[in-house]
Amino acid sequence: MEKLDLSKLKLASSSLGERIKTGSAQMGRTISSKMKEILQSPTPESKAVDEATAETLPGPNWGLNLRICAMISRTEYDGTEIVRAIKKKLAAARSTPTQLLSLDLLETCASNCEKVFSEVASEKVLDDMVRLIEDPRTDHGVRVRALQLIRGWGESSDLDYLPVFRQTYMNLKSREFPPPAQEESFPSDQRNLESYLGEQQLAPSERQSIPNSGAANEEVPSFITYGFQSNEEKKEHLLVARNSLDILSSILNSDAEPKPIKDDLTISMLENCKQSLPIVQRIIESTSDDEVMLFDALNLHEELQNAVSRHSELVAAVESGEAKNQNNSTAGNTNETTDNSIAGRTNETTDNSIAGSTVSNKSGLQEESAEKSTKE
Repeated sequence: MEKLDLSKLKLASSSLGERIKTGSAQMGRTISSKMKEILQSPTPESKAVDEATAETLPGPNWGLNLRICAMISRTEYDGTEIVRAIKKKLAAARSTPTQLLSLDLLETCASNCEKVFSEVASEKVLDDMVRLIEDPRTDHGVRVRALQLIRGWGESSDLDYLPVFRQTYMNLKSREFPPPAQEESFPSDQRNLESYLGEQQLAPSERQSIPNSGAANEEVPSFITYGFQSNEEKKEHLLVARNSLDILSSILNSDAEPKPIKDDLTISMLENCKQSLPIVQRIIESTSDDEVMLFDALNLHEELQNAVSRHSELVAAVESGEAKNQNNSTAGNTNETTDNSIAGRTNETTDNSIAGSTVSNKSGLQEESAEKSTKE
């Protein structure tokens, strides 16, 4: 009996020792990973992301964002490291401005660097965005921005080769989202994705500002302080601008009716073109030793202006058509009311005329009857 107890004790002791050893090894790996992350010196990519998403920024630094895109295209920055740095910002940052700036930077990189979409998929950034959306502590402006990006990517046929984008969008589309905390509503008052995005339009103060290239007297954009280090860097900026222009032009010149002038992809490319205008202008002003580049920049600047103007004209035409339809509807209601009024007066006149004729006939009959009585 004592031997049996001792064997059990040895077995339990051995099992406990193994668990302690395994747990210690796991804890050691976890601590080692954390320490490695803490002690690891920041990479150029993480420094650039830190600078582009600093919560002290009043809005997106478009010049820096596009410069990061150019550096990725030239392989001077590792696109994977940029995406990982953005992913960390989305997962760890509790600052609303940092989260919004991270989403803006992610969209800019994805729109201008083709391989970034693959990195977003492989690094499971969409999972972090979904967690951000589902977190009740997330600012509703950040939630809307993340939903807009996922919807735009999920509806894009260009990303069919990466099914995770459409799958994530369809999963979110079937869910319901609570209204913002400041709204008075019942617990059961839920919105699906489309109605949530339709109702939760960001107030102007909550939107990130976009530089207005048409204002001549405004302060010089902050991206100019970065300067252009070489003609190769200028070429990369021109290439990024050309890519956005080509996509926007293909949308505006498509045969689709009505044209998707207010879709997320269209608005994103429009903003990229607006952001590129001052950069291309700066390239024109700073280029004197390369006639080919200068010629390309001048043509590109004109095409960018034309595309932005074309979009404005289409928007104005749509709004004018809606106003015209509304006026026609109002006029139709007015005519109907007028017709009814005229018909009413006509009927009234007819009735009065008939009534008058009836009275007149009665009077005539009475007079004839009186004459007959007199003769008799």
